[in-house]
Amino acid sequence: MDEIEMQKQMRRAKMWNMIIFSIFAAIAAAALIGFGVYRYQHTFTVEKWLKEPYGRTNMVADLIEKYELVGMTEKEVISLLGEEETDADAKTSFKISKTYFDPENTIVYYLGVDYMDDRWLILSLENGIVSGYCIDVT
Repeated sequence: MDEIEMQKQMRRAKMWNMIIFSIFAAIAAAALIGFGVYRYQHTFTVEKWLKEPYGRTNMVADLIEKYELVGMTEKEVISLLGEEETDADAKTSFKISKTYFDPENTIVYYLGVDYMDDRWLILSLENGIVSGYCIDVT
């Protein structure tokens, strides 16, 4: 093999190395961007909670992890999550818990759609203090 042929093979090898490196770099960049988007969608902030009511289902786990809801007063919950849904007193029949939630002692927040069902965050109150919560569907 002469020197010219060897130089051609080295250029081809370098080209393939760059192509393979570029592919791996693109995959790594896409994975990082995907992770960033996922984290953004699943991170609770008051602003996102109020602005994106149909995306709450993604961030409710982060809300529950960040804030100890049980023990909060009704006023604290409302200052954190805003006023409850206007039609919350009409949504008393839930599929999973099969429990009647008295509108007087319950704060209900719409979380969005999960498959075909509407998801709700239901906070039960005793003497104006959150005594428990559940996530249910209608």
